[in-house]
Amino acid sequence: MADDRRAFLVATARAAGLGAPMLALLAGTAAPARSEENDLAILSAALMLEHHAVALYGHGLQGSLFPPGLRAYATEFRGDHQGHRDTQVAILEERGAAAPASRSDYDFAGLPAGDAFIRAALEIEVAAQRAYTALISGIRTNDYLLSAAFILIDEVRHTTVWRRVLGLEIYSASGR
Repeated sequence: MADDRRAFLVATARAAGLGAPMLALLAGTAAPARSEENDLAILSAALMLEHHAVALYGHGLQGSLFPPGLRAYATEFRGDHQGHRDTQVAILEERGAAAPASRSDYDFAGLPAGDAFIRAALEIEVAAQRAYTALISGIRTNDYLLSAAFILIDEVRHTTVWRRVLGLEIYSASGR
């Protein structure tokens, strides 16, 4: 079961554009040294997940793929992800690093409206929650550690809302 969860996380992270070193960390095949370089790599990886989430929510809102009664959640969650993205960009720039840009090749075209789209939103939230949980242990810089902890709280909240909307167990053993 843990292998299925790890494969799911790595596949979602790969779709978000994470590079090989962070994919290896998420897959459990690498352990980062706690350094400024790795803090920046972790921050960049998390930023790519935020770009992916902003794009997914934007696509869903623009295409009216969220049911009307749930658009407020989708709008709020997109705003949270935009805030996470902006915070991470600011931290990277503060450290003199270039922030990776959002990709333009996300493929959301095949996602249908309604519950299926909410499941896609849930998948990115679960991936983000797992990524922040996995990556946070490798962070050595206190300001980013604090930022990541607050972001993780939002990811758990988003996951909880979408799981509840879909009638899924809030705290399942599989996490999916």
